[in-house]
Amino acid sequence: MADLIKYQMKRLIYCGLFCLLQNLYAHPTGNMISVGEYALWSYIYPLDDPDHHACIMIWSQGNSPEIFIKSEHPASDYMLYNRGEDIYIIERRYLASSDKFEIRILKTRIGEQPVEIWSWFEDNWRIGEGGFVMPSDEQIIFTRFPNIYSLNKGAEPAIWFDFGFPLKRLRAVHNNNLLLIGENACRLIGMNGTIVREWNALVDENVKNAPLNINQIFDADYRDGELLLAYWGKRTFDIITVEGIRKIIQQCRDPETPHWVAYIKNGKLLFASKLLFGGQTPKPVLLLYRSQEEIRPIWGIPSVQIKP
Repeated sequence: MADLIKYQMKRLIYCGLFCLLQNLYAHPTGNMISVGEYALWSYIYPLDDPDHHACIMIWSQGNSPEIFIKSEHPASDYMLYNRGEDIYIIERRYLASSDKFEIRILKTRIGEQPVEIWSWFEDNWRIGEGGFVMPSDEQIIFTRFPNIYSLNKGAEPAIWFDFGFPLKRLRAVHNNNLLLIGENACRLIGMNGTIVREWNALVDENVKNAPLNINQIFDADYRDGELLLAYWGKRTFDIITVEGIRKIIQQCRDPETPHWVAYIKNGKLLFASKLLFGGQTPKPVLLLYRSQEEIRPIWGIPSVQIKP
């Protein structure tokens, strides 16, 4: 009984600290992807869940967001990647009894039940937290600042390519390319490591009052020559056109902070979180952007009134 009480106390303390740290360091962990006409993103549910049970939400135009899957484990997270219609999901859990993280990898499609393709194993690398891709069911490529790694099933990670700049995130984009995202730069590369295009000096070094004093690009997506950015430092969502012209398409207001972006059919998805300090969990604000005249709330309540 004493061991059980000790375990429960440790779990509760960890969950409280975990939620606090996630608040302080850019919660939520995860990402957002589009699969055909659908968007999927990771969060917690219910939104005020003190034990931080991860979920994946799904949405398509004309419908309301719904739960796609939900983790059974407290202090959990999901990370997402799709190759065509195939959706790969990393589920991470914390084991208070051994004070370690474990992950497993699931594979599914819209309308199907997820199937486990990699069973639970200890994760000392924070695999998937900075994005990942799976060229096959036996290999995963992921970032852990400042490098990019390749991991074959049952082996140990090894550096994949050295691109000469510190990496924060990666994501798969069209034409079998990868978008590498640093704090201040992005590289578009082929799967053979060849650099296709690059964008540098993406942050304003003179920014004042950046959220949590973090001045960096948090997420990015690429389509047809255009780069879509979630710029943490200025609380903005930006695009860089084919011609290299940068434009702000949405300005967030405190406490909203840009987190994720994704291209979807006929639009752009802009995801911010309201970072609230004082014990509350963050709250989501997801917008569908088609033009400056057509911005529609999808999930959550934005601080600025949006015209439908």
